[in-house]
Amino acid sequence: MKYLLLIILGLSISFTSLSAQELFTSLSYDEVIAQAKLLDKPYYIDFSASWCLPCKLMDETVFQDVLVNQYTKENYIALKLDVNDFDALILKGQYNVVSLPTILFFNSSGKLTAKVEGLQTGTHFLELLKKYRH
Repeated sequence: MKYLLLIILGLSISFTSLSAQELFTSLSYDEVIAQAKLLDKPYYIDFSASWCLPCKLMDETVFQDVLVNQYTKENYIALKLDVNDFDALILKGQYNVVSLPTILFFNSSGKLTAKVEGLQTGTHFLELLKKYRH
């Protein structure tokens, strides 16, 4: 019985991690804009970097949060961009991204609705998601 519980616990952790990985789309920025218009859905961009410790902390906590994941998947398109990647350089300059992590919220038409800088908690980020959804 004890082994069965450990197996079930291990599977639930695996599924939780898998769903968190699926939070961010693999679409390009241009594809996200097109999909947001098509689906009439807002989107956000998480600017981060592999060397950014607060970014890693958010990946391990906020973006693993079940409520954040569920709300994002139902109401947003989420895109993660590494500031060191070529595609992010133009957007980084265009939106004056100077600190990490930075999250930009857009409406479905592509209008910037908010810029949030710094480490967030899961609870606070969920409030931001709800606030900037409309």
